[in-house]
Amino acid sequence: MCGILFSITSTTSPPLHPTSTSLPDLISRRGPDTTNTHVTAFENYALTFTSSVLSLRGRLTPQPLVDPVTGSVLCWNGEAWRINSALVPAGVNDGEEVLKLLLSAETPEKGFAGIAGPWACVFFDAVRGRVWYGRDCLGRRSLLELRKGGWKDGVTIASVGDGHEGWKEVEAYGLRYFSLQSGEEGVVPFLHREDRDGGQVSMELPFPKLNRNIEPDGRLNTDSPEVGKLKEVLLGSVRIRVGDIPEPPGPGRKVRLAVLFSGGLDCSVIARLVHECLPLDEAVDLLNVAFENRRFVEARNKANKANKPKRRTQHPEAAAPPEDPQREGAVDPYSICPDRITGLATYDELQKVCPGRLWNFIQINVPYTDLLSHRQSVINLIHPHNTEMDLSIGVAFYFASRGTGYSFPGNQPYSTPARILLSGLGADELLGGYARHGTAFRSRSYAGLLEELQLDVGRLGKRNLGRDDRVLAHWGREARYPFLDEDVVAWCLSTGVIRKCGGSEEEVVEGKRVLRLLAGRLGMQEVAREKKRAVQFGSRSARMEAGEKGRVKGTAVVS
Repeated sequence: MCGILFSITSTTSPPLHPTSTSLPDLISRRGPDTTNTHVTAFENYALTFTSSVLSLRGRLTPQPLVDPVTGSVLCWNGEAWRINSALVPAGVNDGEEVLKLLLSAETPEKGFAGIAGPWACVFFDAVRGRVWYGRDCLGRRSLLELRKGGWKDGVTIASVGDGHEGWKEVEAYGLRYFSLQSGEEGVVPFLHREDRDGGQVSMELPFPKLNRNIEPDGRLNTDSPEVGKLKEVLLGSVRIRVGDIPEPPGPGRKVRLAVLFSGGLDCSVIARLVHECLPLDEAVDLLNVAFENRRFVEARNKANKANKPKRRTQHPEAAAPPEDPQREGAVDPYSICPDRITGLATYDELQKVCPGRLWNFIQINVPYTDLLSHRQSVINLIHPHNTEMDLSIGVAFYFASRGTGYSFPGNQPYSTPARILLSGLGADELLGGYARHGTAFRSRSYAGLLEELQLDVGRLGKRNLGRDDRVLAHWGREARYPFLDEDVVAWCLSTGVIRKCGGSEEEVVEGKRVLRLLAGRLGMQEVAREKKRAVQFGSRSARMEAGEKGRVKGTAVVS
């Protein structure tokens, strides 16, 4: 994980948008190992490149990367797992390999087309006098742009903004460029092979279009070949993402890996597959977030006074941490959070299914006062996203990545040293896990379900991964998404709808049928039955105020 800050200004006129004094610090937080700046000139323009580095591949390699022969410059924030289909060897710095690729390629866009993995970058091709910038086709890394007009009026490109107006997401539909010689500006798009026009410069998408065929007989069970194939591609994805992780710096425990862990289906399957990839003596942290939601606490206390039964009970060993003493008879606001309940239940199941592994369940409890004190920081990080839903999701990821909580059992203060966070994000879009998928099926059978899946596929590169990346990376950690590996995405899109979503209304409505069967095959029987729950509702980060009147729409702009 790295931070990128680039600006171009004319040497004959002052910049239209001076760099904010807070931006360098925000960039450095993303890459706490080293931060450097390189300045160069081309004709009448000054180009300033700043990169911070979180060193996770090979030796610590400061950025920006500068070619001494051509003067070309690369600010690289990504993980090139494969280059031209070949795995980047362990111990090799992928940023250096990417710069070699771009310098040797016939054209930069042909070089970028050969990279598999998440990335965002700025590349100055000094030979041709062009600046290239963009994100991978799934938008797995953040990149923002600040400008008021054409690039000649000045442009700032950064991994994170300062919260001020004017920043826009760099769309993940292609690679942008502008020429310092001709003034030309344009985009080289990502396109499916069959959509590429021989006369148009483009890059081929690394996965096919959605398979819209409806098989006549597609019943799924645990022994179906699709279950085994999903395990194969997903296990390969996890193995790449957990291999060769360096020990975190500093004294204390050397836990290298953490999982963003609600106890739900997606993250639990990822955790279970981690067990097959890491040596048995390596501990894994499970980061579980719960918020003090005063509205729910107030409602539960009233229910208790009225002797109304609870829907579910907290884990018998769960307790409020020392800093959050509860009034006698009052409700512990964290143990009633749905994600805490399912998280602890799945933690128990993991211990049974994966004996010998130390799973550190970390209770990240967020008091309401903590939320208020960090709220504006999160609002700035999620910008230009600005809705209540963006904020409620953002604060959940923000505190999860901070990684400070209490161990379970034992209730001892704990901060994860892990710099890699695995997330189960992406499974819902690819395998039909949202409630609206079931609704579409009820309305128009598989035709309706396919239409809804097509919408999700079309939005894969436009979803909120940039927002999430800005929040998670703020604490000097890198999120990795096994479900969004190019090979996993390709398998999900090429597999028929019945062979992944199910052959009956019950299976389709339940969601992600093939993944549930995989969970069962892996021994996670309880997890296989877990219902889908959005992070902002499972952690109780949505609608925090006690006595809040009416419903606050997720699309409402944050005030």
